[in-house]
Amino acid sequence: MSEAGRDPAAFYDDLAARYHLLYADWAQAVADQGGALQSLLASHGVLPGAAVLDAACGIGTQTLGLVQGGYAVTACDVSPQAVQRLRDELAARGLSAQVRVDDLRTLSAPDAAYAAVLACDNALPHLLTDAELLQALRQCHRCLAPGGVAVFSVRDYAATPRISPDVRPSGFRRLPDANFLAVQVWEWDGDHYDLRMYLTTEHDDGRCDTRVTVTRYYAVTVAHLMALMAQAGFVAVTRLDGVLFQPVLLGRKAA
Repeated sequence: MSEAGRDPAAFYDDLAARYHLLYADWAQAVADQGGALQSLLASHGVLPGAAVLDAACGIGTQTLGLVQGGYAVTACDVSPQAVQRLRDELAARGLSAQVRVDDLRTLSAPDAAYAAVLACDNALPHLLTDAELLQALRQCHRCLAPGGVAVFSVRDYAATPRISPDVRPSGFRRLPDANFLAVQVWEWDGDHYDLRMYLTTEHDDGRCDTRVTVTRYYAVTVAHLMALMAQAGFVAVTRLDGVLFQPVLLGRKAA
């Protein structure tokens, strides 16, 4: 498959309308992750009212909770459909944030504008080389005010078995007039893997349809990513477990 066929923007465009169905309770996940991030940021001096950039916002799992907690959030993502979904979710809740399409590697944010920068839910490993990761990390560092913090959550690939194909059920939901089933299939290729997401809707009238959307990941280890963060200029780089459902990497921009 061509690299274009694994494009993260197209992958999340396909998922945007149904992304919440991958959670047992997305509203609760928004509340839980928002609360966890608020506590983490506050413990590092980033208090409600501070300017925060969610640089891989998706449909808003982190953004919504932070806005509800009083942070001044700018949210961006490479997927236009995810960005539009976030706009709709904000409007439905009467919330406000600056939202735009943007790329982690070439962020259009001004220098030193934010007290914190986030990229959660394993966004960084969509960048397939060390060079791309370093480019994105340097962009995040550039956007931070002196003393600001960066928060990245990623899979712990050092602890992930490399089974190929690796079939992973991702959620079954009963909808008002249908059943929805999501299944991931991972196919490994060295330190990379292709992820195929099979999205099946079984309608009550007997119709059944499946859509397959594909993306590619770099199984970069936490230790290597922390080294790249230091190379990008972050100091006091730390791994934190138990904050979110994935390991959290935290780094500061020197004051």
